[in-house]
Formats: sequence, C-alpha cells, structure tokens
Amino acid sequence: MKLTLTRQIRRLNRIRLFVFFLLLVFLLTAVFVIENLLVSTLVAFVISYLLNPIVNHLERRGFSRMWSTFWTFTLVGGLIGLTAFLVFPIFSSAILGLQQEAPKYIEGLSQLIEELEKHLKGFSGPLLSLDLREYAVSSLTQGSEVFFNRLPGFLKQTFTVMMLGPFLAFFMVKDGRAILRQTFNLIPNHIFETALSLQHQINHQLGFFVRARLFEALLVGLVTWLGLVLIDFPFSLLLALFAAVTNLIPYIGPLIGMIPALVIALVNGSSSFDLFLVFGVYAIAQFIDGFVLIPFFVAKIVNLHPVTVIIVIIAGSQFMGILGMIISIPLTSAAKVTLEAVYRHLTESRI
Repeated sequence: MKLTLTRQIRRLNRIRLFVFFLLLVFLLTAVFVIENLLVSTLVAFVISYLLNPIVNHLERRGFSRMWSTFWTFTLVGGLIGLTAFLVFPIFSSAILGLQQEAPKYIEGLSQLIEELEKHLKGFSGPLLSLDLREYAVSSLTQGSEVFFNRLPGFLKQTFTVMMLGPFLAFFMVKDGRAILRQTFNLIPNHIFETALSLQHQINHQLGFFVRARLFEALLVGLVTWLGLVLIDFPFSLLLALFAAVTNLIPYIGPLIGMIPALVIALVNGSSSFDLFLVFGVYAIAQFIDGFVLIPFFVAKIVNLHPVTVIIVIIAGSQFMGILGMIISIPLTSAAKVTLEAVYRHLTESRI
C-alpha cells in the first residue's frame, strides 16, 4: 500500500513537472514568434521591476494590491505623459533639423576621409587601394536614407511596444504573486524549496540590476545633455539620448555614444579646444559612471568574470543584435544563479 502511494506521488510529480515545462516552452515560443511581443515583454519586465517596490510599499501601508498598482501606474504614467508632451516638440524639431543637416555632415565626413587618404598615400596595401571616400559617402548616404525612411515604421512599432508593455506590466505587478503561486503548485515537492529559493535570488538580482542600469543610463544621459548645453553644442538632446541608450551596451557602448558628437564637431570645423570640450563632457559622464556607479551598484550585482562578460556580449550580438548585447549579461547572471542552485540541490540530495 505504501509502495503504491509512493509510486502515485512520483507519477503525479512527473506529470506536474511535464506540465510546468510544457507551459514554459509554450510561453517562450509565443514570446519569440509573435511580432513585437518579445520587446513588449522585456519592457513589461523592466517596468514591473521599477514599480513593484512602490506597489509593495503602498500595500504594506494598508492599500489593496489592486489600488496600489492602479494609482502607481496612473501617477507614473501621467508624469511620463506630461514629460513626453513637453519634450516631444523639442525632440521632433531636433529630428527635422538633423534630417536637413544630414547631407552637410555626410559631405563633411567624406572630406575628412579624403584628407585621411592623402595622409595615408605613402602606405601600400589592398585596403588602402580602395576608394574610402566614395565607399564612405555611399554607405552614409544609403544609411541615412534607410534611417529616415524607416523612422515612421520604427516609431509605429515603438508606440505599439509602449502601449503593450505597460499593459502587460500592470498585470505582472497586480497578479504576479498569484501567478507565481499557481506556477509553484505545478513544481514537484522534492525541488519546491530549491525552486522557491532560486526564484527569489533571480528576482532580487534582476530587479536590482535593471534599476541600477537604468539609473546609470539616465545619469549618463543627463550629465551629457547638461555638458553639451553648457558648451552650446548642436543636437544636444538627441546626442544625450543616444549616449544614454548606447551606455546600456557594455564596454563599447560609451565609445559608440561619443562618435556622433565628435563627427559633428569635426565637420563643423571646431577648434582643438572645442573638440577637447566635447570629449571632456563624455569623459566626465563616463568617469561618474565607471568610478562611482559601476563599482557601487552594477559590479556587485552581476558577479561575472570580465572574459565571460565579453563572450556573452559577442554571442548576444550575433543572435539578437543590440538588444542581445543589452540583455546578455542579466540572462547570463540568471543562468549562473540557476546552475549554482541546481548544483547545490544535487549535492545536498547526494544524487
């Protein structure tokens, strides 16, 4: 009788584990197959990690989960909407100005490349036999045309993501605990404690990582914008926004974020002192990032070897481009925590 009961429990555990993994595969497949759902889901996770602490605080103060979530999303959404309403005209004007000035900067950059070719004429080799100026002008012209032609479609997709992301995030925050409870009911008892501990570790680590990285990008963008405004540099808002976004890309992001400003300064015929000022603005932003934010916030969270970080960034870029470079580190960190938890479970169980 006891043996039969044990077999039934084991069979039930196998069924629950199979159903759990089947649901997981289904959800992951849906996320990757349905258009815009992957990015929308990532945005939803970011929003939920940002707002969940506020909702938890309100709930501890006596408000229901529903009303805590509703008022948090309403107030934060209202602030974001008001900010967008005030900033959008400036942003739109800057985009139009950049579109009008693009031919000038392309031509100016081609002249800089032509000057570089003249200095390199003494060298030989198959690379330098190419017409770098013609290649650069052709690439930049085509690239700018593609960018501005695809901009409306990109903005449309962004609008879709910005609508769907908060919608998913609302239910993640409001019903997240209930969903987790239902999910953990499918997990067999012998790995329940390990799974619960693992979920807590990953949730804490990813939440802290997301908040730290976004705060880091926001501060870098703000410092860059203030610096460029102080030296009266054109397109300061666009350049600061670009610097903030590219700063999310580890290692090479800050360098990518600085290139457009240096190109604009060179094409405009800025003096060496002006170039030094532009470089100084980005250097100050990166100094604050590298010596204040990363050591005290990000490095303590990730706990990955630099070589591992570089490898996963390259792998992420191969699979998903820039998005892959951004999410590769937190996913690797979560995978590391998972493997460590599984190893501990197997060791403690002496399997």
